[in-house]
Amino acid sequence: MVLIHSLILMSWSLSLLKILTKAQPLELFNRLLKKLKLISDGWPQMKKKIGQWFKAKAPCNGSASCTTTTTKLPTDVRLPSALDPVYYKLELRPDIYKPDPKNFTFDGKVDITLHVRNTTDNITMHINKLNLDTNSFVLMSNTGGDLPKITGHKLDSSRHFLIFDLDGQLQAGHNYTLSMNFSGNLTDGLTGLYYSKYTNSKNKTVYIATTQLEPTDARKTFPCFDEPGFKSVFEVTLLRKKPMVSLSNMPQVNSVNKGDGWIADTYQPTVKMSTYLLAFIVCDFTYTERNTSRNTIVRVWARPEAINQTQYALNAGVSINEHYEQYFGIDYPLPKQDMIAIPDFGAGAMENWGLITYRETALLYAPGVSSAGNKQRVAVVVAHELAHQWFGNLVSPAWWDDLWLNEGFASYVEYLGVDHIEKGMMMLDQFVEEDLEYTFKFDQLTNSHPLFVPANRPEEINEIFDRISYGKGASIIRMMNNFLTEETFKLGLKEYLTKLSYDVATHNDLWNHLNARAVKDSIVLPVPVKVIMDSWTLQMGFPVVTIDTTGSTPMATQKYFRINPDEPISTRFKSTYNYKWYIPLTYTTSKNPKFNGSEIMWMQLNDTKLSSVSLDADTWIIGNTGQYGYYRMNYDDNNWNKLSRQLQTDHTVIDVRNRAQLLDDLFNLARSGDIDITKALEFTKYLINETEYVPWSAATSNLGYVSSLLYRTEYYGDYEKYMLTRIEPLYLKLGFNDTESDPFLDHYKRVTTISMMCGFGDEGCLKNASDFYANWMKMPDINPISPNLKTIIYCNAIKNGGIEEWNFAFEQYKKSNVATEKAKLLYAMACSKEPWILNRYLELSIKPEEVRSQDAVTVMVRVASNRIGKPLAWDFVRDNWQYMRTKFGTGSFSFSNLVSGITSSFATEFELKQLQSFMSANPNQGSAKRAFQQAVEKIKTNIKWLKENGDKVGKWFRENI
Repeated sequence: MVLIHSLILMSWSLSLLKILTKAQPLELFNRLLKKLKLISDGWPQMKKKIGQWFKAKAPCNGSASCTTTTTKLPTDVRLPSALDPVYYKLELRPDIYKPDPKNFTFDGKVDITLHVRNTTDNITMHINKLNLDTNSFVLMSNTGGDLPKITGHKLDSSRHFLIFDLDGQLQAGHNYTLSMNFSGNLTDGLTGLYYSKYTNSKNKTVYIATTQLEPTDARKTFPCFDEPGFKSVFEVTLLRKKPMVSLSNMPQVNSVNKGDGWIADTYQPTVKMSTYLLAFIVCDFTYTERNTSRNTIVRVWARPEAINQTQYALNAGVSINEHYEQYFGIDYPLPKQDMIAIPDFGAGAMENWGLITYRETALLYAPGVSSAGNKQRVAVVVAHELAHQWFGNLVSPAWWDDLWLNEGFASYVEYLGVDHIEKGMMMLDQFVEEDLEYTFKFDQLTNSHPLFVPANRPEEINEIFDRISYGKGASIIRMMNNFLTEETFKLGLKEYLTKLSYDVATHNDLWNHLNARAVKDSIVLPVPVKVIMDSWTLQMGFPVVTIDTTGSTPMATQKYFRINPDEPISTRFKSTYNYKWYIPLTYTTSKNPKFNGSEIMWMQLNDTKLSSVSLDADTWIIGNTGQYGYYRMNYDDNNWNKLSRQLQTDHTVIDVRNRAQLLDDLFNLARSGDIDITKALEFTKYLINETEYVPWSAATSNLGYVSSLLYRTEYYGDYEKYMLTRIEPLYLKLGFNDTESDPFLDHYKRVTTISMMCGFGDEGCLKNASDFYANWMKMPDINPISPNLKTIIYCNAIKNGGIEEWNFAFEQYKKSNVATEKAKLLYAMACSKEPWILNRYLELSIKPEEVRSQDAVTVMVRVASNRIGKPLAWDFVRDNWQYMRTKFGTGSFSFSNLVSGITSSFATEFELKQLQSFMSANPNQGSAKRAFQQAVEKIKTNIKWLKENGDKVGKWFRENI
């Protein structure tokens, strides 16, 4: 209350000052009395409003006055199994032709042929945010007999159910057709049927209609049985007006003029497929085209202004499609494969069968403007989505609890696809850092989840579109490929895909086919494939294997690895294995080092002796060779010391993947308290001689964590000095001279070295960055900066510049026709040191006319990664939480990414309490619920690390500079 009185006094004093400078004495006195009376009269209402404001802003500590209530939502959200939809005849008319997009709508009609499995007196299906024409309901019998009448319908909005009540029974074995008309609002919400827009070369805004239906948004587009297990055939008709064209999953068969400028395009009936794989698009795009060797038509669609950026994706798509046909031994089943770049797209891409949708940055590549990283991104995403045409589309998961069968396989096979067309990218080496080690960071939290995970409601389903389903899924499939051998693995997959084509599957179906193939090929396993793999899919986390060489025979032991052992294990998921695994332990020694993963010793939920291994005083051993296994490695001090000496003597004796593994395991073992942090730091000494990208990537990732926690301590300067001595030799070797003919990973190494040197304040590096940017500002139409160095140069120039540099970047962002260039500028604009500029940028991020909705979260997370911007972004998200919740709360990745990105560097008790209070006040966290839980765990781990290691690490850096 003292604060309130002070504010009133300040307001009164300022008013008095204004009066004194302008008024005559009598007028002054009269106005002063009037001012005091206004304050007095208005105080009760002012007091009430101020109290409401503080109550809204105050954290909830569980008191009765601030208790929040949540409605318990039903979990029994699965449709009854009595009916099987076998054929849809669907017509959709997106109206994107009104002057104001706020008035955009769509309407349609659907005839659904239903086969009755079990007698029922109702029809229950899905609907969400659609309006129904109740006069259009028609039920017909296709097989004769008594036809019950529809007596009424009701909506169960909590389950997204549409229920038709009947006055009789639908008879088992009979077919019926249900027809209805519907309509809905066409918004820019990025889910269901929505509109996107772009500005064409004539500076005119063009609107298009497009879809994103996975996982549970087909029901937003038309009434349907919206579960992956309800596969059906779809006959689609899309209405449009000229000059627009329409696209769907299958080739178009005819066009009919419907009057009033409307044209109805009808498409071939689809193969049997799930609702989430449908796609409907109306646009004015153009395309480039090629045929595969089997004459499958492959087309890449884009805005007319961007069509010259489609060639790389087209060539990659054709080559990868052909490669997958050979690898799986099954032909691509559709007559065409369209790939289209959507200006506004919430995900990275979506594998709609025959019509894959992409963000522009994931499909378009502009030579001379886009970077090597952009090229890899396009190749990877194209390879991932094409892999889904077999894994997920041809064979779909019976339910979303086996989502990882889709995403894990596509995330592994994408590496095989890209490696086929781009050997120089060294994708099989990159896997260990891009997927395996990155996924460890999430799965070593006690708030992780198993691969096979219960998921019922839409927000729970969206929540598991995460690094576990993608990265862990890919990692254990890669591990399985290694212990089954490549040929057995491929043949088993072929049999699985052939047997279950156009059907659904569970993980047990896969295990059974792979095991049968392993038996045929005489692959020796300790137990069946299902028993092995269940230990990896039915419990969360992973083990650390410790090899102890101090005895006469090396001993390997396993335990559940947790980054913070003090944190209690989540009780949400029970482990029937007591957190033990069937581990294919691979190893090699310095006597005859082999890193191909061929030497396997099975650990069967237990510890084991390495009886065949003989070590002398100078011989080291490394486990998990090639890092094919999904587990960490630890050793006794003596073996760690031998490995350290080997790296400093001749690091090339150890494979590049295992050098990355040693660094990543060491720093995380230090975080968990399994080893001393100084041991991990000792291994960084060899980096002065390291020239390969993958180990450096592992090093910068882990040292970046150290940096983020040391930044606010007295030791940060010593850390910078030490790191400059490690990175400088490689920086001097690579320099700023980036050419297209360089080996592919040299581009990545150069970005790494420049980023670190400029980040640590090297004057020469900073001057180079500023000079390049200044030259571009002088001649905006001629960008002198190498595409591979743009992001880091833009960032450093803006960081060390002012509003002029920032405004220039924003103008270039608005003008650019290349999505990858816009992404680089979007990233760099968050590098400013000026709080007011960063605050302005945050405000722009939620204005779709300035920053696309798909990029809003990226801006917020990028600002949060800026040390100056971190508190600004956190305040901004809290102040705009309801907007965030509404806009992104059901998104597969974006909402979780927002939470984890904003909180990633929190490391104080104050920040922890702030987050916990915010969670208490906002219990409805949508698809970010697990991300919030993980954020709390990470912050506790950060606090613990600083408390236990801060002084020790600081002393080490001080002694080694």
